[in-house]
Amino acid sequence: MKKFPSIAMLMMALAGTSHAQPSGDWQMMVQALETKVAAASRDNIRLSIGVAGLAGVNSGAMTLVGSTESYPPASTIKMLLIATLMQQVDSGMLSLEDTTVVEQDDIVGGYGEIQNEPVPNEVTLGRLAELTVTVSDNTATNVLVDVVGYEAMHRVADELDLATMQFGRKMFESAEPPAKENYINAEDSILLLKSIYDGSFLSQSSRQTIIDWMSAQTVKTKIGAGVPDGAPIAHKTGENASVTHDLGYILWPGNEMAVAIYAQSMVTDDFDTVQAIVNPVVAETAGIIYRHLNPSSSE
Repeated sequence: MKKFPSIAMLMMALAGTSHAQPSGDWQMMVQALETKVAAASRDNIRLSIGVAGLAGVNSGAMTLVGSTESYPPASTIKMLLIATLMQQVDSGMLSLEDTTVVEQDDIVGGYGEIQNEPVPNEVTLGRLAELTVTVSDNTATNVLVDVVGYEAMHRVADELDLATMQFGRKMFESAEPPAKENYINAEDSILLLKSIYDGSFLSQSSRQTIIDWMSAQTVKTKIGAGVPDGAPIAHKTGENASVTHDLGYILWPGNEMAVAIYAQSMVTDDFDTVQAIVNPVVAETAGIIYRHLNPSSSE
C-alpha cells in the first residue's frame, strides 16, 4: 500500500545522500546545496533538491538534499500523467494522433489555451499532452486524465517504485486525502526523470517526444532563470499557493543531468508573494548545480 507522508515540515536533512563515485565538482556542489538549504530554512522556506548524473563523469551519481517530506506538487505531477500516456502509446493502446472531444464541463481555469477555444472541441492527444507540458494547460491535463486513467498512473508509480508520488485528483478538483490528493517529492521525481531518460521504461521515440515538449517549456522563472540563456534545459514547472517547483534535465552533450527542485513557503500561501520570494531560491539552486557541473568550467 502506498504511504502518504504528512506535508508538515520535517527538520531539514542537511547531509546530502549520494550514490556512486561522484567527481570533486559534484561533492563541492553538494556542499553548496546544503548551505542553500540551510539558508532557505532560516528564511522559512522548505527546500528539497535532487540531482542525478545520467551520462559522463558523474553517470550513476545521485544526491538528495533537504526536506524528505512530500509537497503539494502543483503542475509537476503532470509528468506522471505524461509518462503514463506515452507508455500507453508504446503499448499500442493509444496514439498521439487519436482524438477526444473537449466539452464545456471539461473547461477549468488557470493556465492554458484549450479553455479559450470553442466547444465541443475535437483535439488530438498529442496536442493535449504538448500543451500540458509546455504551457501547463489545466483543461488539457484533466481531459488526458480521463483518457489515461488514475489506475494506470498508480500502476506506473508502482512499477517505477515511486513511494510517494501520486496523481489522485484533477486540477482544481476538491481534495479528499489521502486517496484523492496529489503528492510528490524530489526523490521520486528524480527516479521518474531517470526512468524516462534511460530507455528502460519508454521507447526511444516516446522518450524523445517528452524531452522535446519539456524543452519547449514557456515558464522561465525557476530553472530557466538560474541558468544562462540558451542553456540546454528541458523541464516542467509547477506553482500554486505556497509552493513553487521545477524538475527536468540539463542536457550537456554526454554529461546529462536530472534535476528536481521543490520549495515551499512556511509562512504564507499568497501566490504573488511566494512567486516573488521563493522563485529566486529555486533559480539560485539551479544556478549552483549549473555552475558546479558545467563541463566547460573544468576545461
